[in-house]
Amino acid sequence: MRNAIISVAVVLTVLIGAVALAGALYIRNLDNRLSIGKDVRQSLQKPDDADTGSEATSEKPFYMMLVGSDARSGNENGRSDSLMLARVDPGSHRLDIVSIPRDMQVNIEGVDGVQKINAAYSYGGAALAISTVSEFAGVPISHYVEVNFANMTGLVDHLGGITVNVPESFSGGNSGLSLKAGEQTLNGEQMLGFTRERYQVQGGDFSRTQAQQLVLLAIMQKIMAQPKTALPGLIQELAGAVSTDMNVSSILQLALKFYGQQPQVQSAICPSYAFDQDGVSYVGVEYDEWRDMMQRVDAGMGPQGVGDIPAVQSSNAELGAAANAASPHDYAALKNQSLNSDDIVVQ
Repeated sequence: MRNAIISVAVVLTVLIGAVALAGALYIRNLDNRLSIGKDVRQSLQKPDDADTGSEATSEKPFYMMLVGSDARSGNENGRSDSLMLARVDPGSHRLDIVSIPRDMQVNIEGVDGVQKINAAYSYGGAALAISTVSEFAGVPISHYVEVNFANMTGLVDHLGGITVNVPESFSGGNSGLSLKAGEQTLNGEQMLGFTRERYQVQGGDFSRTQAQQLVLLAIMQKIMAQPKTALPGLIQELAGAVSTDMNVSSILQLALKFYGQQPQVQSAICPSYAFDQDGVSYVGVEYDEWRDMMQRVDAGMGPQGVGDIPAVQSSNAELGAAANAASPHDYAALKNQSLNSDDIVVQ
């Protein structure tokens, strides 16, 4: 009898060990699929007052950069199709997202001549894109997420679609998709077409930027509405479309801080306008408006927040300074001559 008990104990120990090992290998595999290069990790910055541990375990706000890469481009790195800067505040359950137009005219460190901000990804990959956006916004970027919208179709279908309030109706265009304005459930294919449309919408590329914001927020909201037990499986789906410096454990910890809450969410586009220079189409920043927006974002007021900006932010010369911007400082007339960030259809 004693030998039988010992044998059963040994078998159970082996089984438990095998399950634990399989779980560890599964997590490691997901981490490897999500992982980005060492050079990108080294380019990320921690706020001066940040805890020594991961922001995922902290209640303090931090900045995260979200990039949609253009997989259809022909060069090695491609160009970033969309750039979003998110201020994540786990303690206040607040998320603010500001999109920076991909054609923003800037100077890129180590690159001759004026460039479009999305060219930073092409010249130096994610690391150069991070440092360029950080200088433009005047904030340290602690985390990085690269999204391939084309690979997100499976996740959207896995979620049973996402609910989006489409700002305006459109038909055909570069996406080949037709959608009616209003709240509706989009499947993966519709989601992709929505994020690519810029010809048959009122604000052109500004409207496409708005669509990408709406889609990412809708995906986040749908994920947060799933049972906690579904989160590991959803992360596995995400791993096929996302690359990030965060590991599975950190993503889960951060997600659980927002899970079951009613987070405050605001999104906006960097105040900007389209203009031509030497036969090239660029986007210029509205310097005063951008500085005001970033000061409000950093203060936790949201990009569209109202009221007085706290002294800590209003006296910070780096916030929204657009130090590497190359567009004209006298921009009032240019703004009124072409499309600008105010031309999107407001929901």
